[in-house]
Amino acid sequence: MRNAVQRRNHRERGQPEERAKWGLLEKHKDYSARARDFNQKKSKLKALRQKVLDKNPDEFYFGMMSRKGPATMGKNRTGTVNGDRGNEVLSQNAARLFKTQDLGYVRTMRNKALKEVEELEKRSKGIQGEGKKIIFVGDEEEQRRKLEGVDMDEDEDQDEDNKAARRLRKMQEKEADKLEAKLTVARERLKALTDAEEALELQRAKMAKSPTVGGVTKQGVKFKVRERKR
Repeated sequence: MRNAVQRRNHRERGQPEERAKWGLLEKHKDYSARARDFNQKKSKLKALRQKVLDKNPDEFYFGMMSRKGPATMGKNRTGTVNGDRGNEVLSQNAARLFKTQDLGYVRTMRNKALKEVEELEKRSKGIQGEGKKIIFVGDEEEQRRKLEGVDMDEDEDQDEDNKAARRLRKMQEKEADKLEAKLTVARERLKALTDAEEALELQRAKMAKSPTVGGVTKQGVKFKVRERKR
């Protein structure tokens, strides 16, 4: 008879009005679903980490040898390799055309970097100066007076002209250091672009119908194209 009596339904409280801006109040069933999802992801990540740790780099399956290349002719030709993402294999001419476009871009950037290096070198020489100043004298006595005058000028640290000259020299040295740092970076960029241009030139030459440079065969034998006699 105790269970036949109507009892009060105990419900979870809702979100208070002063906290309504934070949205609905999370109930126990919401927490349970969130915790269950979190634990499932955690266990999957743990299993994947253990799988990576247990992987053998020398592992081999005969199924690895069943990967076939694209059919070059017939109705089954797709131009793709089994297991890849379905990208069409470019022809030799199309690939060489793309190499030409890449080479043009690299060459343009190299010329730009070369101009930058030349401009920085000119500015650096203009600040630091180059060459020597030659003073002609008539005899040893005049030479001695010139040298003594130079020494006296260097020893007069309190002179206003010398102070201005020292300030100017410090500013020039500071600007020269900045230009030297920029010049180093520009030279490194120029060298990288030059190497890239040479590599693309070599690739284009090897992809030509009549190769003009040597290479290595599939058997690992090096060969060199003979130049035509003039």
